[in-house]
Amino acid sequence: MRRFITEALPEPGVFQVWVTFDDGMTHLLDLQGIIGLEEYRVLRLRKAFERVTVSRDGQRLEWPGGIGLSADDLLTAPGDRLHLIRIARLPSRQRFRPLLPFLKHLDMGIYLRPDPVQASTVLTLLRMKPTELDTALKQLRAPDELVLGRLCDLGVLLLEYFCGDDLSRLLRRPWRYSTEQCPGRPMLHTMLGCLMYGRPDLIERPCVLLATGMTIP
Repeated sequence: MRRFITEALPEPGVFQVWVTFDDGMTHLLDLQGIIGLEEYRVLRLRKAFERVTVSRDGQRLEWPGGIGLSADDLLTAPGDRLHLIRIARLPSRQRFRPLLPFLKHLDMGIYLRPDPVQASTVLTLLRMKPTELDTALKQLRAPDELVLGRLCDLGVLLLEYFCGDDLSRLLRRPWRYSTEQCPGRPMLHTMLGCLMYGRPDLIERPCVLLATGMTIP
């Protein structure tokens, strides 16, 4: 059966895309392999990679300059030429939330996820100011409701495993991981900066590693 792409969301910080199809399933695809190919070389520029869109007929991912990948390529994830890697396949309601599989295994008394997540919930969890949250929502190339869900997941993880009620101070302290990963970008050198400038991954990945000894895509 022919499938149509309905949405494409770039994952911050890596060459990955959350691709949703008309069957209600989302595939998290690692496209690192394609940027080594001559015809995709422009995508080595992260800003160019993040400008991914869906073609009008729903049959291709497209980037500026006419570069694209067909729906068939994405669904079959060929390993010979394109080297696409399917990291996850999940219901679309869980897309763009890499912490969710981990949090779903927590005790239900700890994690009772509101649905949909409201901005007020995120402000309370992360001790953010409304202007800070507004900035964060504008940075990620995803619908606000998905970003709010992702930030809510992160707030739950931080409160449960790392800081209790002292989250406001933690967000504003120097964050060593992001300093090491992005040494020339001082705006990302605190957790709050990572949130406000579109890089929640710089908090999520190391925190999950510390909490579980595992990594996430």
